[in-house]
Amino acid sequence: MKKSKIYYDRENDALYLNLREGKEAYFEEIEPNVIIEYNEKNQPLAVEILNASLLFKKISPFNISMVYDKNRVYKPSSK
Repeated sequence: MKKSKIYYDRENDALYLNLREGKEAYFEEIEPNVIIEYNEKNQPLAVEILNASLLFKKISPFNISMVYDKNRVYKPSSK
């Protein structure tokens, strides 16, 4: 399994989780402000979370500094 890439766009307050490479065929809003992008084989390509800083403030018992850093690319640990 390849590592996902996570991007945060501070200007648009959007968190983007890239699950796999491919061309988007369609997308679906599964919850308010949570969008899944799919390819032509109905495989999820990415998850986009709008108003991300508000969501993380609500669910996090600690400060998540990654949400406020617009210029970094985040990669999950290899564990």
